[in-house]
Amino acid sequence: MNNNLPGSFGGPVGVPVAAGSVAGSVSGPDGPAMFYGYGPASDDPNMPQNGGASFDARIVKQGTHSFAESTSQMIPASQSFNPEVVAFPDTRYEVPTVRAAPSGRESPTPTYAGPNEAPPKDPKPKAKPEDVFNHKPAVHPPLMISKSLAKNAKLSVIKQKVEPGRLFLRVPLEEDRHMEVGDFRVSVKLSMVDQETVEKVAKKLEGANKSRNKSNMKVEAPKITLASILVVHLPTLQVVWSSEPGVNFIGGAGILVSQSVDTPCQEHFLWHNNIQTIDVINHGKNDVIIRGHVSKGIYNGDLHKKSLARYVLILRKHPENSQCLNIQLQLESEDARGEVNQSHFISSNTSATDVFMGFGHRLSKPNAKGMEVRVSNSSKQVKHGYASKEMLEGGAGNLVVPHFVTANGASFFLTTPEPSVFDLRNDDWYSVRVQSSILKGTWIAASSALEAMTIHASLRGRVKKMPMWTQRNGAMLGLSGGTYTVRRIHKALEERGCPISGVVISDWTGLKPKANRMYYNWVLEREMYPNWQRLLDDLESAGINVGLYVNPCIDEIPAHLRSGRRYIFGEAENNGFFIKDPTTRESYNFGTESAFVGAVDMTNQDAVNWFKEKIIKSEILGRAGASFWIADTNFDAPIGAKYQCDPDGQRGLTVVNQFPQEFAKVNQDAIRDAGREGDCFLFATSGFSETAQIVATSLSDRVSNLHKRKDGGMMTALNGIINGGASGFALGHCAVSMAVPGKKGKGISSRSREMVCRWLEMMAFTTLFRTHDGEGFVTSSMSAYEDSAVLDQLTRWSKVYKALASYRQNLLSEASFQGWPVVRHPLLHYPENKHFLGEGEPSFMLGASLYVAPVMQPGVTTARVYLPPGSWGHIWTGLTRTVKTGGYFEVPAPIGEPPVFYSIQCPHMNKLVWVLQEEGVIVAKNREKKKSTKIPSLRKKDKKLMEF
Repeated sequence: MNNNLPGSFGGPVGVPVAAGSVAGSVSGPDGPAMFYGYGPASDDPNMPQNGGASFDARIVKQGTHSFAESTSQMIPASQSFNPEVVAFPDTRYEVPTVRAAPSGRESPTPTYAGPNEAPPKDPKPKAKPEDVFNHKPAVHPPLMISKSLAKNAKLSVIKQKVEPGRLFLRVPLEEDRHMEVGDFRVSVKLSMVDQETVEKVAKKLEGANKSRNKSNMKVEAPKITLASILVVHLPTLQVVWSSEPGVNFIGGAGILVSQSVDTPCQEHFLWHNNIQTIDVINHGKNDVIIRGHVSKGIYNGDLHKKSLARYVLILRKHPENSQCLNIQLQLESEDARGEVNQSHFISSNTSATDVFMGFGHRLSKPNAKGMEVRVSNSSKQVKHGYASKEMLEGGAGNLVVPHFVTANGASFFLTTPEPSVFDLRNDDWYSVRVQSSILKGTWIAASSALEAMTIHASLRGRVKKMPMWTQRNGAMLGLSGGTYTVRRIHKALEERGCPISGVVISDWTGLKPKANRMYYNWVLEREMYPNWQRLLDDLESAGINVGLYVNPCIDEIPAHLRSGRRYIFGEAENNGFFIKDPTTRESYNFGTESAFVGAVDMTNQDAVNWFKEKIIKSEILGRAGASFWIADTNFDAPIGAKYQCDPDGQRGLTVVNQFPQEFAKVNQDAIRDAGREGDCFLFATSGFSETAQIVATSLSDRVSNLHKRKDGGMMTALNGIINGGASGFALGHCAVSMAVPGKKGKGISSRSREMVCRWLEMMAFTTLFRTHDGEGFVTSSMSAYEDSAVLDQLTRWSKVYKALASYRQNLLSEASFQGWPVVRHPLLHYPENKHFLGEGEPSFMLGASLYVAPVMQPGVTTARVYLPPGSWGHIWTGLTRTVKTGGYFEVPAPIGEPPVFYSIQCPHMNKLVWVLQEEGVIVAKNREKKKSTKIPSLRKKDKKLMEF
């Protein structure tokens, strides 16, 4: 099968084109697809025309008289047709045809190509558009159950990917059909095969005609029509959806779904429905409705029955924004033996140079072009703080959004909750598929990526703002180890003058032996933290808020530890609040045989009320007295489990992505119910599309590694922040792990020290400057809090973070009202810059006025930095440079002074420099000495290699 589909008339995503432009390519993935339609329009007034009425046409089996063109190569419009590629097809894939009526014929009834064959019966009545979406999506049985089902049905699992197929017209269109839906134009376009091709095909029929002289039957050369769809935003002439002539633009599949740590919600295809027909087109005032069938193939002139499914495609005007267009696709199987439970659409309006950003806190490179992005929530993909291979190759992680935005402003997002896959691996087409028979989404046609983000935020909800104390008071520290350790580290930083806004004590419930993690018991451990209330009072008197950690899992505490403490596991187990195993009907074990771990079912309202009252209100807000906490899911919701909302255990795919979002909502509702919305705060490390409007979000805690690690190191954290910002998680940040390799008594190595310091440098220029103790990540390690040089750097960067508070406050307002991320890819402000379109050196922007190029390699003292066009000042030395077209410059970059540049025109920057001078972060004497000096350019030989 030919995977390339050149000749797209839509051009790159979002590039304006003339609405009436037509491509010359007539080829499908298996060669030029042959379509047979009506001839010239009839003069009969009863003949359907291209108005607002419905069109329907019938199809017949052609037996041995039908033919199709088959080729393995494309035929560009500029080249002549090669007669060698015309051949009779395999009889299993015969193409049904409808021949043009002879001129002058009064009856509008079409004639059918084929001897003595009558038209088939009318198709079965179809449901009304408003009724189609009332029933539930098709069931997705777990793989362990469906293997036997597949065996009994003699089905085999295939591993091939979704690829374009063919499109057949059953609608008697004579010319392009243009239908306006609000500010969008939906066109079903017809492309005719050139006359030379028709003549070649006619010659192939001469032998067949001669053999039929005795019966006076003559097979005429049909009119060959290729159809395609084109959706254009008329005010900007921006193409949002297009397809190749003769290639299907929607499809489906029969799939089984498996789940594992390495590949969450993995698809196993039984068949692909990539043969599409258009049977009916309806055009209303606010929508276009296209009906038809999809199947996996054509056998003996008819669609394959077992995989046959009817579809309804609705393109509807968005009720709130004229720059948006809604899509709804519903597939319903006509044969109970072959249920279609996956839907997808294919678009060809893309090119190899397009940039696709988003999909949540994805740890792979910002441009997802060339990847297959799997949007399925998976906390285990960041196991032990490292990025797995799945994550680096396109997995979206534990804060996922089925949403992308391109550099030139085109955007699309899904509103269906099931896991989805965005296949962007091909240069000239992409597909979006959902593990459901229902697909719903919205296209956005904007003039820039930032405008697209604003529209997306207005539709999906604004981000939840952080309290001002998180911005003005300094770093938020992650500490553990007991009362003595917390007090000792706090005192060491207090003596250095380190501004601290809060402390997250992650092991407040005690440490689980041999598990290298805290107990999931959610009761304060008095032995590790004696005099807890006094510790809280002392920290709060110093202006430091105290936070905790919680997730929906609960450990079964050994019997000898239950005495004198609350047994939360027993309470949840006895009341049936845990997620259940569908086979045993017992609680689902998320731990091991020797250490049972249950998870509270967030789809069970009684369990939700219990968790809010007995865990959050009574323990976290009550006995522990926390001011804020981190809400983490910590596990992947199993697709084969029994939930309260799914008693049969067969619709788990609807829960996978929504479960962490529901958990975040439960925590926020508990704060509201307790009347603590003004002084309480939480942020989530896992979620879905609407989590950002419920709570603040954070990239999951990561182990501090530099760039050349196999798991991506610092680069993956920066990628996650940038991708999350493009997806609606505008308040991007990541904690710096203070757990580093080392041996007690010998201290940490110089490489580990440098590694932590470089992470501190980068994270000080994000939304929240936070560390974590590394509990649960590294078994043989020591804390970087024990190193005096690291504490000095932590103090330095906490002061820088605090000094940026007023500038960052404006960015938080932009995030709340416009949906713009605080931490941004430079491409958002320089969409045409070739450096940012490619794989250049890592860099990011804090707002529009601060440009940061973090050091991600060990042993660096001087960095080669690319500066985009503008007037820039080097924050540490005061050197300035006006750059017209962008270029590379050499700047000093020792530890403590990473390459950071500010826009000279920004009024906030003068105040920032003055505050840093007052705090001693910037040495004023060094600045004055080099005040009139410009940033040095690279040597000529280096400049030729690196500048554009």
